[in-house]
Amino acid sequence: MIQKKIQIQNSLADFQDLTKSHLSIQVTLDGFTYCIFDKDLVDVVQLEEFEFDHRAQTPEQLLEFVHKIYEEEPILSKHYGSVNVTHKNNLSTIVPESLFEKEKEKEYLKYTVKVLETDAIAVDTLAENETNNVYIPFDNINKFLEEKYGKFDFLHSSSILVSSLLKYYKDEPGKLFFVNVAKNSFEIVFIEDNKLQFHNTFLYYTKEDFLYYILFTMEQLFLDTETQKLTFLGAIDKKSPLFDITYTYVRYIDFLKVNNFSLSEEFYEMNPHVEKHYFFELLNQF
Repeated sequence: MIQKKIQIQNSLADFQDLTKSHLSIQVTLDGFTYCIFDKDLVDVVQLEEFEFDHRAQTPEQLLEFVHKIYEEEPILSKHYGSVNVTHKNNLSTIVPESLFEKEKEKEYLKYTVKVLETDAIAVDTLAENETNNVYIPFDNINKFLEEKYGKFDFLHSSSILVSSLLKYYKDEPGKLFFVNVAKNSFEIVFIEDNKLQFHNTFLYYTKEDFLYYILFTMEQLFLDTETQKLTFLGAIDKKSPLFDITYTYVRYIDFLKVNNFSLSEEFYEMNPHVEKHYFFELLNQF
């Protein structure tokens, strides 16, 4: 079963002709999200989030879920001016440019990820931090989408996350600790004096798992839970039990506040259930 969690649409948009619009897609093992950015209105005119009732266990099952969404959402099969796709999984590692050798792509991943001979390897260059993000994309999803749209750009979601945080906080020195929350997983990004110091993805099944990885990471980075601010983004708000348990142990917690030009203030006024720190990677694809 696939549940539609969020559906937002702007009545001013011309959904018959989307040739001047941009389509952003994010694929995970837990769900599928997309938004349409109208370049004339300079606003997101449609955003939909789908959650799978269980995590996809194989590439074939993930493709089956995506197929079903495309059957039920004919707007996805229209012609767009441009298309971007992000792959969100824990099959990535960031390598400094000074240490990167293209012929060793699989070697970098083998330290943290089980790599099969048949796995496709992709690399994103993060110019903001002079690093390369080496990862395994959902290759069968890419092939399916290529049949739909022809050539399109794809990235790992963590490339968007890290690059965008470095861009938005380039003028803010000091130690910045971010936690990007998704269903069943979250990422920690630690930036010090405008340089990426740490990025990792953690799987969690209970709120206690969630808290453990945060506190353990802060300990390893020598960050004091009494003084270091933690900034949440992604699928979390103050009503979440994940927020409650973290706030018990970390004194200063905030939510990401950035001037995201992808969405207008009118968008948030019309959709008060959507927080400004939601869908960060999706909305920074264009």
